[in-house]
Amino acid sequence: MSGVPTSAAEPPDAAALARAGWSDAELTWEHVQEAAAEALAGGGWDTAASLWRTALTLARETFEPGDPRLAASLANQAAAARHGGDREAATALFDEARAVWEACGPWVAALAPERRSRSSLFHLRLERKHPGGYDHHSRARYEALAEEGREVTEGLAAGSAEPRGALARWRAERPAGYSDGRKLLAAVLLLADPPA
Repeated sequence: MSGVPTSAAEPPDAAALARAGWSDAELTWEHVQEAAAEALAGGGWDTAASLWRTALTLARETFEPGDPRLAASLANQAAAARHGGDREAATALFDEARAVWEACGPWVAALAPERRSRSSLFHLRLERKHPGGYDHHSRARYEALAEEGREVTEGLAAGSAEPRGALARWRAERPAGYSDGRKLLAAVLLLADPPA
């Protein structure tokens, strides 16, 4: 099994990914996590668990120790271990996921702010006069997303996670382009979401 869902759209060429600051491995991780989320939404725990194993291996090989995508992979694998009855492995994986979430502050702070079109010439002039003036909106959103990731992981670890419609939210909020914010959004919204 390649780990990449067959329904995945053709990835952009390597040059386009590089211009966006993405690697093939990052895009593959996202596709595998999304396929696992789709499987889980249909009640396919075994399929999701297999895909999460692939994603965790890729995350350990590719991502920095403070990358929230590593935390998401660990938490998902922990949820699969708990579902499979291996509480000892689940506890160890959840502990590791918590540690990564706690260490992700510098990674989140280094994310490039989202660039948005402005509604008027006034906003364009203001942005030119005060570069970074709108960055606080992106920074606040990133911090809120990281906190959401921590909370979802805690809920999964406690065994009290409720279905939250994360896959639908991922599909609605996922940026069309490959940005830093998309990496964090994937880490949060592609966390295990138990089926209703």
